[in-house]
Amino acid sequence: MLFDVESTEARASHLPPQTDGAIAVSGHGGGKFFTLGEMTDVVVDFEVWTAEPALPTSPFEDRFDGAFTVDTERVVLGSVTGSPADVIIELPVPGPFQLRAFRTSTPTVNSDFPELDYRHERWLLQTWPSSAQTSPT
Repeated sequence: MLFDVESTEARASHLPPQTDGAIAVSGHGGGKFFTLGEMTDVVVDFEVWTAEPALPTSPFEDRFDGAFTVDTERVVLGSVTGSPADVIIELPVPGPFQLRAFRTSTPTVNSDFPELDYRHERWLLQTWPSSAQTSPT
C-alpha cells in the first residue's frame, strides 16, 4: 500500500475495491497494490518524477495506470499485513499525482511452505505530479 497516513481526510478503506484482473487501485490518499499467490516476497522500486517518465525498458507482465491525491507531502509505502519494512517517501508537492504500476510475478518453491503458492514479485511504481503533464500536440 502507498498511502498518505498523515491526512486527516483520506482513509485507506475509502479506496475502490479491486476489480477483476486489476493489479492496483488508487484514489484520494494513495493506492493499494495486489500480489498473487498465497505467500509473496516483494521487491518494489519507487520512482518520483517531476514530469511523466519514459516507460521502463525491462519487461513487466502487468500494468496499472491511475491517479491519486495526497493532502500532505508524505506517503508511506508498506504492507497491509505487516510493517517491519515500511518506507516514508517525501513527495515534492501535495495534490494530485499520476501513477503507473508494473508487476512481474514468478512462482517459486519455498522449502518452509511447500504446499503454498509461493511467489517472488518485482514491482515498479512511477509517479509524478498531475500538474506537470502537458497536453499532447
